[in-house]
Amino acid sequence: MRRALDLLHSLAGGVERSGEELAKSFGVTRAAVWNQIRKLRQQGLSIDIGPNGGYLLQTPFLALDAKEITANLRGKGVDDINCSVEFVVDSTNERLLQGLTGGSLHGDALCAEYQTLGRGRRGDKWVSPPGSGICLSLCWFFDTPPSTFSALSLVVGIAIINRLEDLGAAGLQLKWPNDIMRGEKKIAGILIEMRAESAGMCKTVIGVGINFNLPDRAKDQIDRPASDLGHRVNQRYTRDQVVSEILAGLSLDLDKFGRLGFKSFTDDWQRLDLLYGRKVRLELGERDFTGIADGVDSNGALIIKNKSGVERFLSGHLVIL
Repeated sequence: MRRALDLLHSLAGGVERSGEELAKSFGVTRAAVWNQIRKLRQQGLSIDIGPNGGYLLQTPFLALDAKEITANLRGKGVDDINCSVEFVVDSTNERLLQGLTGGSLHGDALCAEYQTLGRGRRGDKWVSPPGSGICLSLCWFFDTPPSTFSALSLVVGIAIINRLEDLGAAGLQLKWPNDIMRGEKKIAGILIEMRAESAGMCKTVIGVGINFNLPDRAKDQIDRPASDLGHRVNQRYTRDQVVSEILAGLSLDLDKFGRLGFKSFTDDWQRLDLLYGRKVRLELGERDFTGIADGVDSNGALIIKNKSGVERFLSGHLVIL
């Protein structure tokens, strides 16, 4: 895949390039170029044959730049986050998790253009062609986790939406416990993994996957309705700017959550709650619970009401009916 991404750089400017030209540039055969083009197409990228018979990338590709992201963060007064960028990783979350025993530090962030093993909360594959999305993970340590620590994914979602709204995104809501939606279509997902220590410290890795400008071919590969941030954002801002905005928001809100808990975010949650008043089914392995969603409690647990009464849930797979 690395060779395919190197080829993608050669098509980044949206200029048509012939197979012969590309083969000469990389010192390979035209057949080898075609194989890499095929790999990129399989990932959902729109690479067509141009008017002169060469290859043409329909959506210009601008690689993520760690220096640009860092400069943007420092310009916002954020100095507790250090962001790096890798072109290809297995998983940004997994990479930071592996480093928790010695390498990964509080405030370390990692972005990747492509993940070979990107995953969602239930182990689902995360589809994100190079240049079309944001694959981001952040290490954040809590010396003394708040009593409402179970609401962490809700706070992360709130922080992200608030910053995306500042950039012009509209109509975004939160689907408990970890999805950012526009209507019935998923825009972003959150995956939080943690390692607790005997001294009381909790080390978390917060994974965020955002559809920035998702090609139609990629949407066809996803087994549920998906969308992206839309033209208001992706035509006015680079992914570097969006990443730095999100990291700045997380820096402020995670610190606030550590000090004050979930209570300081309840108004935002109520404004963004996609489920309130809707009929839902929560799947819990051998048991399902169906009823009307009635917000969340002070710990971020989902409240569902039905004829049998009221129950609260901290986990489960939720389906809107």
